[in-house]
Amino acid sequence: MSGYPTPSNTSGSRTSSSEYELQVKRRRVQDDRAAGRTTSPESPMALEGYSLQKFRVGLPPLQILPLETTPIPDDNEVAVAVWENWRTFKFTCTVRGIPLDGVGSEAFEFVYRTVEDQAPAAEHMTLCVKALWSEGCSESWLQAASAIRGTLRGNPITRAVRVEMISWQLTRPRFTEALEDDHPIVGAWPQIQPQIHSILGQSPIVRDSWQTIVVLRRGYITPESEDNWSDEPDLTSVVLLIVMSYDINPWQWAAQEHGINQLLLQHGLSIVQVEFERGSNYQSVFTLRPPIKQEKTGDVIEGPYDFSIGLGADCGPARYFEQAPGRPIAGPYGTVGGLVTVTKANGTHKKMAMLNYHVARDVFKGMTFATAPNGDPVRADVPDNSELDFIDRNGLPAGPQDRGHMLLESPSRRKHNYTMQKLANDIETIRVELNAATDPAHVQDAQARLTQEQKKYNDKKRFFDENKHNLGTPWLASGFMRRTSYNGRLDWALIQFDDDSRVGSNTMPPREHWPNPATAPYVCAGRNLRDVTSCNNVAARGEVFKVGSRTGFTRGKYSKLKADVNFPLHDVRYGMKSSSEHCFIYSGNLDRAFADRGDSGSWFWTRGGEFMAQFHGGPKTETMRPGSLMYATDAVDLFEDMNEVVGKDYKITLAMD
Repeated sequence: MSGYPTPSNTSGSRTSSSEYELQVKRRRVQDDRAAGRTTSPESPMALEGYSLQKFRVGLPPLQILPLETTPIPDDNEVAVAVWENWRTFKFTCTVRGIPLDGVGSEAFEFVYRTVEDQAPAAEHMTLCVKALWSEGCSESWLQAASAIRGTLRGNPITRAVRVEMISWQLTRPRFTEALEDDHPIVGAWPQIQPQIHSILGQSPIVRDSWQTIVVLRRGYITPESEDNWSDEPDLTSVVLLIVMSYDINPWQWAAQEHGINQLLLQHGLSIVQVEFERGSNYQSVFTLRPPIKQEKTGDVIEGPYDFSIGLGADCGPARYFEQAPGRPIAGPYGTVGGLVTVTKANGTHKKMAMLNYHVARDVFKGMTFATAPNGDPVRADVPDNSELDFIDRNGLPAGPQDRGHMLLESPSRRKHNYTMQKLANDIETIRVELNAATDPAHVQDAQARLTQEQKKYNDKKRFFDENKHNLGTPWLASGFMRRTSYNGRLDWALIQFDDDSRVGSNTMPPREHWPNPATAPYVCAGRNLRDVTSCNNVAARGEVFKVGSRTGFTRGKYSKLKADVNFPLHDVRYGMKSSSEHCFIYSGNLDRAFADRGDSGSWFWTRGGEFMAQFHGGPKTETMRPGSLMYATDAVDLFEDMNEVVGKDYKITLAMD
């Protein structure tokens, strides 16, 4: 599924009085319309209504929902009529002192703007104008949008076309950076944090709708001039970011935003900006801007399947689910973080794989899938008193009970199916090429490539036919209700291997696979993890690494200031409160992610080769670059909790060989 949501609010500075008045007027217009009243025309814009938010104006009012953007072909009759006037649109903005983001017609896009599960139609045609926002420009933006709309309405062909003016702040990716230890807000945070929760609690809907509270540096790739963009992001802004549920509107948190701004001023922290932002619909990652290349390994496994299991191995449930009657689907996949050693009191020991619990739970009885409004499969509600419900609440104890139905596999059938389909398509393409070839050299080359691809296909098929994909069954798991001493989430599961010959090691990638091979630490490249360390022993902005089954080998930075996190899906059901999570932020090429869906369970380690945390989630918002902020559990806390759960009969340690 792809799409670009219309952002709700990304205010990063104090709202001026004129902008506040316009927001109030917009709400009054919308409230009157919702109540069936006729709005008195206070300005030309009020005659047809408008949507106004910082960095965005829409005429007529655009829905405050994640929206899908679909380009309209240039040869479309309406598009032809629209593009005939682009110079008029540019002049309209110029005379009002509004700089445009783009040269010539590049500042304009003609698209369908629709709710993401709705088919594009003529009434969704929208002219998007990309401009440069500045303080106090709200009125001029409204005037320009109204004038452009008037031009379009003057032609019967373009009469129904909507107008949306968007600032570059919503069309350029947002980047993040970890906060330094000595920033003033770090010392003030213990006093400020509870007061922020108190302010949010003044509104029941805001109290129940926030998802993340975190402090970090944020920035954009900024314009050096109207026609020239900087290659580096401006990360000078320190931001208190509060992520809200996608279905809450900006006016509902306006009082809380004002209250938190005042709180920061009282503590002498005027340099910290407050940004409220909605999370994405369906807990998915979409952006208003064109998609950024993630350079992910995706769902296709290019090389031979690994029989040996180690850091970053792909895994998933070894069965299909029914999304609907007669509609089987492969379950989601996660990542084997690494291997631990489980030693009995009598000295015998064996290695086990460590995952996230939320990945391993897909194999328990009671896990089913349904269909989201957008057509995607989603996990259905947990049946009361099911095996899944019991383990979610109580965890899975160690023991010899029958767990044959809980089998996991590596690689997952989701990746396997995609891989086989790609190989089948490649084989068919080469066959067509071979049948059309007449030159002997071309025929020989195509035949060699066909033989090579057929071998890859047969080898991968044989891997599953011979049951080499079977990984093992859960031996011990946390469930959802365990927390660390600092109220961090504990989300772990240990997997007992079905075939001990699949047991690998905690070997870090060889030097040539590192993001920068020349700087790969000697103690890490191609060597086994050396030890376990706490996040508390790592300096702020210290470099960390991970291998995930989705994004591969990436690096990030540690942020000392924890995030407050609320996962309504599990917290509400099981009566749990929000948690406090260690934060890791992506560091490296700006077009990649540190971690993403499918990387859940990945281990983070330091330049010294020490396992320090296990990844379990991250926020999903409308403007945050996917994979830029991750949550993880401290490795020391993980081992302490596993050993507490398993009792005196066993000891669980990092696998060292």
